[in-house]
Amino acid sequence: MGRKSERENRRREIIAAFGRVLADHGFAGATMTAVAENAGLSPGLLHHHFKDKNEMLEELLTSLIGGFKKRFSDFCKDQPAEQKLECYIDAALKLDQHSDSISAKCWVGLLAEALRNPVLFNRVKRHLENEVKIVSEISGNKLSEQKSSAVISFIFGALVFGAFAPRKAAGFAAPAAKRLAKS
Repeated sequence: MGRKSERENRRREIIAAFGRVLADHGFAGATMTAVAENAGLSPGLLHHHFKDKNEMLEELLTSLIGGFKKRFSDFCKDQPAEQKLECYIDAALKLDQHSDSISAKCWVGLLAEALRNPVLFNRVKRHLENEVKIVSEISGNKLSEQKSSAVISFIFGALVFGAFAPRKAAGFAAPAAKRLAKS
């Protein structure tokens, strides 16, 4: 049991290193060597855990989704149902001590690569479709699929904009998304 946990921890460390390199250098610059160096591993050991960058990208998507679900849960655990949509938006966009600019940049890199990678494209598409359903559900089904899609579009657009111009994006995205959801 301990060996499996150690392997899982090592894979998480590698994915974190992959995310940092992807955020700083893009997918093309996130070479196996660069990731191994960032993780403090030899490239051979990196290949023991992941066969290639595409496998790491798949795992990164899983990690980003899981990280957001945890952030949403943390933001909203004590909130009444009528506040869940605002909590969701805050979890996605609010700038605070728990904000993660690396994750925002990783989403940009991941979305760009999904355009070239059909398997990843389909996973991202399913994720976005699922998030639209979640937004509708947490709004008490007050938001239509179209309006829920607009909220998700705004969130992802704000993440992309924030990755490129963080100072220009700071502070406006969460309040604007909440206004969009209420209109």
